[in-house]
Amino acid sequence: MPSDRRISELDVLRAAAIFGVVVIHSSFGGRFDQKTMAVQAGLARFFDWAVLAFFFSSGFLHDRNAPFITTLRKRAAALLIPFFLYNAFYIVCFLLLEAAGWLPAGTLKVHLNSFDAAMSCSPAFQLYFLPYLFVISTGVGGLEKLMHRHCRWSYLAMFSLIVMFYLEHGYPQMSHGSNSSNLPMYLAAFLIGIASRPFLEKPLAGLQTFWTAIFLLASILALFRFCEASLLVPPFLTAMAGGIQFIRNSGLLQFVGRMAGSIYLWHTPLILPVLARILSGCGVPSLVNFFGSIVLTLTICILLRVGLDAIFLKMMKRTTPRFLTL
Repeated sequence: MPSDRRISELDVLRAAAIFGVVVIHSSFGGRFDQKTMAVQAGLARFFDWAVLAFFFSSGFLHDRNAPFITTLRKRAAALLIPFFLYNAFYIVCFLLLEAAGWLPAGTLKVHLNSFDAAMSCSPAFQLYFLPYLFVISTGVGGLEKLMHRHCRWSYLAMFSLIVMFYLEHGYPQMSHGSNSSNLPMYLAAFLIGIASRPFLEKPLAGLQTFWTAIFLLASILALFRFCEASLLVPPFLTAMAGGIQFIRNSGLLQFVGRMAGSIYLWHTPLILPVLARILSGCGVPSLVNFFGSIVLTLTICILLRVGLDAIFLKMMKRTTPRFLTL
């Protein structure tokens, strides 16, 4: 996600998280049998922390010393532009598919004379992440400038308010989704990222077994619907990656982590559902279809990103704009 710096542990975290996001979005009851849906539901609970990981990593990389206007400008370019761009793109795609008869009429109910209505009806449901991260990152940045030397107290105050909010209203059953009641939870993940940075910036070698055990414990708790534990998974997975050299230095995990933003933007609502439908129509067994469509989706998104990078580098002599790839 938006960052000018590459940290191996965070790339490993993003790689695991983006796989979890694709798993969560692979719930196609009409194409998978009951056993496959049970597997998908179990994996989705195990990866309940996946979206929180992106808020955590953004908090980890948050620059408290940057001028507020700079933060506002960068976040708007990196988050709001792709939000509106891809919403519009997917709406147009679905309208064209309806017009061609490839989707039932009325699949996308959009009043084109109302921009707000068009955005709210977008099939790209995963894009809620972008404005939420914009609000959180710029809000925290603005509060830091107001509090100046008392930032730590402001973090503690925000976290206390979050705890009070969920004690009053109850913690969500899932640690992801566009429901506005999840916004405090996403803010908590962002703040945990900020607070964790001093402890996790240096690889924590020698504690591999400890970090692995804590990561697995938190994931298992999330699996059994103790969703509060999901907030603990990103920092402990980051610590585990920093303590285990072959994971931290994995070229594959780092590469997928660098592609995570693009995969998030592109994997649905077209590529993943279409692949699952094609494989189902070809008679591929349900469970093979489930895992196969996920692997193919990841592969296609990565190839698209590599191709896009190559086109911009060769034709325009520049890197691909962040608003296209995150």
